Amino acid sequence: MTSGPNPATRQRSPWLEAEPMFGGAGPRVFQRNVGDGRLTALVADEPVIGWHLSISHPRRYPSWDEIAHARYSLLPADLDFVMHLPPLDEYVAIHDNCFHLHQHPEP
Repeated sequence: MTSGPNPATRQRSPWLEAEPMFGGAGPRVFQRNVGDGRLTALVADEPVIGWHLSISHPRRYPSWDEIAHARYSLLPADLDFVMHLPPLDEYVAIHDNCFHLHQHPEP
């Protein structure tokens, strides 16, 4: 089996910390320029549920490489993260082009 390019080491524009959205409280906000706009990532270590990352683009879904790059650049390296898909009746989507990564609950 051959492996593909490593999303953590491929050359990209950097994630830059932006002004806090909530006056300094709440998640840290990062932005990264891409060819067709700007990605935004919110990162927080939340009580009870642990680390959480939201990543969005204004006009499209973030690509898998963009999601992986945000995860490996902005979240703790020694933890596992998952993209949770709940039952449809529990699904909440506030932003059309946003994906969420959550810290896996198991060590």
